[in-house]
Amino acid sequence: MNESAFDHYFKHIDDVEDWLSKTTAILSNRLMHHQSTGGLVGPICEIGIHHGEYFISLASELRRDEQAIAIDLFENQEENIDHSGMGDRHMFEGNVTKFLNPACVITLHANSTRLSPGDISKYGKIRFFSIDGGHTEAITANDLRLAERTIATGGIVALDDILHPSWTGVIIGYVRYKREGGTLRPFALVPNKLFLTDGSSVASYRSFMRSEFPHLTDQQDREFIGDMVDVFRESLPERPRWTSRFKTKVRKRVKKIKRLMSY
Repeated sequence: MNESAFDHYFKHIDDVEDWLSKTTAILSNRLMHHQSTGGLVGPICEIGIHHGEYFISLASELRRDEQAIAIDLFENQEENIDHSGMGDRHMFEGNVTKFLNPACVITLHANSTRLSPGDISKYGKIRFFSIDGGHTEAITANDLRLAERTIATGGIVALDDILHPSWTGVIIGYVRYKREGGTLRPFALVPNKLFLTDGSSVASYRSFMRSEFPHLTDQQDREFIGDMVDVFRESLPERPRWTSRFKTKVRKRVKKIKRLMSY
């Protein structure tokens, strides 16, 4: 039996520096496979790439005629106002070349707060949209609105760091988005991410995850800011997060020194 692109990538996922839960990578992949089986096609999109660990995880499930849209500030780190992540285009493109067909990847060097829905939807309605860019209230609310206006019916939005104690702007931004009339509804809390979809698709995804991952189900029908979600636990060993964060801090310091030396 031939090895899938995702299975190959998953064997080497630790080669890509980032903070992705392996359990979440598997859950996301199975959800995308479920979409494909049900006839839902279209591109994936991620705001906030870093080095591409989650992006590649999602894109590896795409068909040959589907595209993957990467949005990041990359070297314009002066616009990274809360210093969440640090997109490195060179590292990202190297990882894409290693694990994906680069021809399927559309890279937008952009600030998501200055993008319109049309800048994304012109590539097709998105079936899986990852939000992992700026972690402030305003940026989170903005990116959720972008996702809402560009996903297909039955599309999934993954909101990163929703309960992370260091990034409280994310949950505040989510509350703001809901108060301002946002229509996306959550169906699952997985390690470090909240999964959302349109209201008509919540029950279907909830049923699928309950039947597909009973061994990972921690709680069912938990209250979450006016909605009900199922909670899924971590099941696979994680690499120590401090190592990735230390490498990122070192890389930022080196870049700063190089800029100073160039003056």
